[in-house]
Amino acid sequence: MRRCLLVVLGLWPALLAGSAGAGVPSFDGREAQGWIERQCALGPRVPGTKAHERWVRVVTTYFDSLRVSVRREDFRRPSPFGADTLRLTNLIASIRPGIRPRLLLGGHWDSRPWADSDPDPAMRNLPVPGANDGASGVAVLLVLARMMQEHPPSIGVDLAFFDMEDMGRSGHSEEYCQGSRHMATNWPGTLPDWVVVLDMVGSEAAQFGREAYSVQQAPDLVDILFRLAEEKGYREWNPQSEYAVVDDHLSFQAVGVPAVDVIGFNDPNWHTRQDLPMHTSALRLFRVGTIMSELVWGGHLGR
Repeated sequence: MRRCLLVVLGLWPALLAGSAGAGVPSFDGREAQGWIERQCALGPRVPGTKAHERWVRVVTTYFDSLRVSVRREDFRRPSPFGADTLRLTNLIASIRPGIRPRLLLGGHWDSRPWADSDPDPAMRNLPVPGANDGASGVAVLLVLARMMQEHPPSIGVDLAFFDMEDMGRSGHSEEYCQGSRHMATNWPGTLPDWVVVLDMVGSEAAQFGREAYSVQQAPDLVDILFRLAEEKGYREWNPQSEYAVVDDHLSFQAVGVPAVDVIGFNDPNWHTRQDLPMHTSALRLFRVGTIMSELVWGGHLGR
């Protein structure tokens, strides 16, 4: 009833655009959801496909429109299923290049080539659309990029888009996170001071807990994120929940950078053909984006 009343009064869209602390620009969850829809309209962004190539063109054109410099990393990796060598691409957009300290916000942009968790066996060899698992983290980063051009932060920020995170077989952790591994081990110059990875942050059912590797290696950064969520009253952020995940943050932890993973669980459409924009939430995106905005503009880093 409360949501219906807000819609009638015209207040619900304003809530999704939101309000933030003093000096922190407002994040627009509807804009982020629009980016999920735009990515999925390209098709599953599976390495080696036309949709994969189109995504690179769309995102580089977007950064050109913002006049943000982008470093492109082209590299190759063998496919887990044969002798084919895949052509892969990471992108790194730098806001206030040369400014220290630097925060890297990252997410993978590729889609899983097969929906191996789909309840219908006939669907399991088809690619995952990747609305939540892939497009949602990217969507938050793309909105933040526009915000940073309009409201330059005091710190330097790198927005990183990792390829081939999700092309691994179950039980073969070494096959995952190929893009972030390449980026972390080939970073030119001084590494970022902190890394936050966003993965599966858009599901309407998303719940966020403390990722165990993050807590072990970057406890202070994890505490900041959960404190911000508590101050905002975001109950889907549960500090009592803890789980360990192999994800792109481990690539940066391996080279000594404090890195955390913000990853949502409880998505019933994970690795299925139902990972579609219709099952993502502008409200969830708004809340994750608001916490990232507070992290960037709120003066919480380097204290």
